[in-house]
Amino acid sequence: MWAFSDESERAGTMLVAVVVVAPRDVDAARASLRGLLLAGQRRVHTAKESPRRRRALLDTIARTDGMTATVLHLRRPPGIDRVAGRRSLLAAAAGLVVEAGATAWTLDDTHPAQRNRDRDTIGHALQRLDARRVVYDHRRSHTEPLLWAADAICWAAGAGGDWRRRIDSILSVVDIGP
Repeated sequence: MWAFSDESERAGTMLVAVVVVAPRDVDAARASLRGLLLAGQRRVHTAKESPRRRRALLDTIARTDGMTATVLHLRRPPGIDRVAGRRSLLAAAAGLVVEAGATAWTLDDTHPAQRNRDRDTIGHALQRLDARRVVYDHRRSHTEPLLWAADAICWAAGAGGDWRRRIDSILSVVDIGP
């Protein structure tokens, strides 16, 4: 299994999506998502798309064979900063990746300092889980269409309503504490 993650934050609520795709379905999933690109577009970013394009993206994701998604949800209590919240979410995400049997985990790229903190957090979490066979890295989203799926799923889970309903068939949401 392969895993892909992105994060979002809305009004003190932090979300991390863990999208898992069976290796045999990765190429078809990437092709479906690439098919949504408009002329001149390098990637699909849900927050910047029109409602019509968001619906098309979420419907494509929901129909993708071999894909499941979990969104980890953390409402940051007072005294817990974004860095500590992200660490909690990534440690929990590492557990999901291992539980899913993933051997490769791609996260959306971020600022170099955050990338280093992420690697430290993930490395320690995987070591605690004795999951030496999981390879993980950050990539720019324009190079990996399945990061667009993680972005869209995270966005839809945070937006709720019809947006979330469109992906309910592949989505589970888990609340975690700090």
